[in-house]
Amino acid sequence: MKKIIKFLSSLKLTAILVILLVAILLIGGFLTRWDDIYYGFKAMNHLVTLDWFLNYESHNTAILIWFIILCIVAVLFGINLVLCSFDNLFRLALKKRNFRTIALFVVHIVFIIILSMHALALVIGYKQGEIVLSENDTYKLKDGYELRLEEIKFIDNKALLKGDKKSHRLEMTLDSFHYKENYAKLILYKNNEEIAGGKAYIFSPVFGNGFQITLDKFVMDKNTKKPAVIVTVAKNPLTWTFFAFYALGILSMLVLLILRWRHK
Repeated sequence: MKKIIKFLSSLKLTAILVILLVAILLIGGFLTRWDDIYYGFKAMNHLVTLDWFLNYESHNTAILIWFIILCIVAVLFGINLVLCSFDNLFRLALKKRNFRTIALFVVHIVFIIILSMHALALVIGYKQGEIVLSENDTYKLKDGYELRLEEIKFIDNKALLKGDKKSHRLEMTLDSFHYKENYAKLILYKNNEEIAGGKAYIFSPVFGNGFQITLDKFVMDKNTKKPAVIVTVAKNPLTWTFFAFYALGILSMLVLLILRWRHK
């Protein structure tokens, strides 16, 4: 048993798992060269991962195998990080009792928490993507919520909206697309009461009451020949805690780097 724990907490296993994770992610990127897999990954991104996984009817086999392998390696990496932190770094911190070893241990603990929240984000909360709305449209979400598009402002050439979906973003350069001027005014209601709302821009979502309403892109409404939008509505109770620990993780790493630099 001790040999197994020693191996699971070893830096050698850490290096192997990091290489595997990078390789798996690169393979995922390579697989998107096939349209079926590309749009399969997009569909996966439109839902909370657990909801996507339980929706067996729409799974692409290659994506499912890729995802299961990724989960297995990620779980092993998490076990390795926890055991390495407590079996090695915690003992080192107790033995030396200096600020540098304690800071190294704290950095690892913070990133264990961040990884744990990443894992929880796969199974809790709410997410609905690929919501297509034209001006004055209303989309009914679950639990009695309704999303209404009140206004679209699109000042650029509408020909940009007619391109192929896969190359859509590549055509929208800073010269041809005004990110800070094009917007969609979106309101989220429940029982006719406004829950969240405002002007959503590309890269600038609307936040309110725990909800995040993201403007993914502008498209052309085939019926009216006017601009429409594709929107994602998400709610996750861990969002702000997640960002707080990310900031703490970056800060603790900076402290550790300063301590190492001074030690040299």
